[in-house]
Amino acid sequence: MIHKDILYNEFVLRNAKLEDVIQMEYVQKQCYPTLHSSEILDRNHFANHLKVFPEGQLVVEKEGVIIASASSFRSNFPEHDTTFLEETDNLWITKVQIPDGEWMYGIDMGVLPECRGLGLSTELYKARTEICAQLALKGQIIAGMTIGYGRFKDTMTIEEYCHALQINKLMDPTITPQRKAGFRWVRPMYNYINDPEAGYGSMLMYLPVDENYKI
Repeated sequence: MIHKDILYNEFVLRNAKLEDVIQMEYVQKQCYPTLHSSEILDRNHFANHLKVFPEGQLVVEKEGVIIASASSFRSNFPEHDTTFLEETDNLWITKVQIPDGEWMYGIDMGVLPECRGLGLSTELYKARTEICAQLALKGQIIAGMTIGYGRFKDTMTIEEYCHALQINKLMDPTITPQRKAGFRWVRPMYNYINDPEAGYGSMLMYLPVDENYKI
């Protein structure tokens, strides 16, 4: 389990609790204004995640207020493409959680807009790595939203946009920080998520736990 002060003791990063779910719902709504309502996590989803995989649910708080959260489940490495709703059991994770799965599949990470740029997402990815090490998992899997594609959707295809990210010709508000955190490319996932600003796509990536990692 995780509970520690981060970023010069200004914030607390810890495992989520049931009493956090209302604030986690608020963070979710503020972070994804263009995501279809059917794919927005609410307090009931967060509460169920805590029942299914409590170790994988994280929050960051400042002075008792939740300003960031991250959700995940245990999985094996995906062999074929799915949609976000298929991958997450329609956001509930109950049916997709594999108790002895070798990977942590991160399905959500949100930081309130006014708190971005401070390194909180990096700290959350580090905490996930720590949990993976504690549970002897191979690492993290994510489907990073190509949220910056909306600025280019009239001038290039989603395929061209993903290629531009791969060769560092463009930067993406979500994908670029994830790459800087160490995530490695697997493949683009088209029609993965119902968000026009992301071009309905995501990039499947993974971050292995280094064999020399120390808890």
